Amino acid sequence: MNHRQLEAFHAVVTMGATTRAAEILGVSQPAISRLIKQLEYDCKIKLFERSRGRLILTREGLLFHTEVNRAFQTLGRLGAVAEDIRNYRAHTLKVGALPALSFSFVPRVIGEFHKNHPKAKINLEPTNSDMVRDLVAAGQLDVGFAADEIDLSGVFAEQFAMPPAVCVLPRGHELARNHVIEPGDLADHPFISLSHADRARRRIDKIFDHKNITRNIVAETHFALTICQFVQQGMGVGLINPYCLEAVSPESLVVRPFVPKITFRTMMIYAPESPISGAIETFREISHEMAVPYLEELLERFGAFSNDDGRRAFGRLTKPGPWIRNPLE
Repeated sequence: MNHRQLEAFHAVVTMGATTRAAEILGVSQPAISRLIKQLEYDCKIKLFERSRGRLILTREGLLFHTEVNRAFQTLGRLGAVAEDIRNYRAHTLKVGALPALSFSFVPRVIGEFHKNHPKAKINLEPTNSDMVRDLVAAGQLDVGFAADEIDLSGVFAEQFAMPPAVCVLPRGHELARNHVIEPGDLADHPFISLSHADRARRRIDKIFDHKNITRNIVAETHFALTICQFVQQGMGVGLINPYCLEAVSPESLVVRPFVPKITFRTMMIYAPESPISGAIETFREISHEMAVPYLEELLERFGAFSNDDGRRAFGRLTKPGPWIRNPLE
């Protein structure tokens, strides 16, 4: 039996007559009759009784049509499934991100993605970089943003962002007059530091140690956003990943470039068993397009570049890429 035979059979039962079935399928009535006879021959079941030119469904034909109808209902749903796939409704896009981006940049990307695909479902998981990596490797996240300190085995990865650290100061702080902050400027001021587990903390410590500058560390925390909150309360100054500033009011603190440059390297990572296509590829493209303009606009909003010296100190932002392990190879 073939699909055309089943289609003719289903049309005859549904329409109640071969003439109407022929109209629906756009064929002649004799063609419908031939398809029905071929179906009966192939499946070796008498589907209809013939009486005065009419086809009357047999008990066997009724039982057979129950399954045929179920199959056609399933086929009918395929169009809806295809539409769901086109509109990214068939799969929830699962994104994970380290806190510096999950409370700032990533929601902006998701918002832009939603404008183009309002029926798509997205799940955002804010967590630390190691957990982002583990969840992506396990296939529980489609894409993740993580610091470069993670183990890249078991994931595909590309360099996403390398924003230079900025110094955050309380409003009215004496160093707010400086266009650029240097290590020596911070020697006598209470300092709020990232935790020892953060690789960026090690890079920061190395710069101060090399210059034999001892900082007055009054607090430590895992999160750049918490550093900002401490600075807002006047507890001290700190060096942060500027992406987190989205969640901070520009009137609540002062932002200045820091030299020598210290970068917060961030990776975009993907599950190796999941193809980078469809919703994931669209999300990736939006992330790439927004990465540099977003951060430049954010720093302008905070007046970080108070003059050309500040702009030069911060330098040109690095665009996303290249692949660390290329899934297309």
